[in-house]
Amino acid sequence: MKRRMIIFAILTALWCGFIFYLSSENSSESSQRSGEIITKICEIVVPDFKSFGEAKRQEIISDYSFIVRKAAHFTAYAILGALLFQLLCFVKDKRLRGLFAIAGAFLYAASDEWHQSFSPGRSCELRDMLIDTCGALLAVLLSLLVIALINRKKSKAA
Repeated sequence: MKRRMIIFAILTALWCGFIFYLSSENSSESSQRSGEIITKICEIVVPDFKSFGEAKRQEIISDYSFIVRKAAHFTAYAILGALLFQLLCFVKDKRLRGLFAIAGAFLYAASDEWHQSFSPGRSCELRDMLIDTCGALLAVLLSLLVIALINRKKSKAA
């Protein structure tokens, strides 16, 4: 168990560092990164995207921007929630472990939003904290479901 905790502590710290790095970008860097990702997504999901004029492509990118940026928040914190859930493996009550993981993700989201507010053009958004926490919540619920299914399978085999 100690080895597992060390591995998940390292993975969690690296993931938090990655989130911190992204939050340190100023608004134009963040927008550029998002724009590049959204462009790649549009090239895949929007028929003939590359053949559109620049104005039309920018309009489509703008339309997708909000959803992709919020999905990124959700996903980043779902990963953090799953990592925290695994890191807290010493907490035997799985529901309590889940609660601690969600609380940890929320606290990191709050501190990260505050940190982000020091980056030029960025702000601290309550909505983003809630989206982040919902991502962690989903990851914890999925983790609990997997554990329940594994335990159910083990008890049927016994």
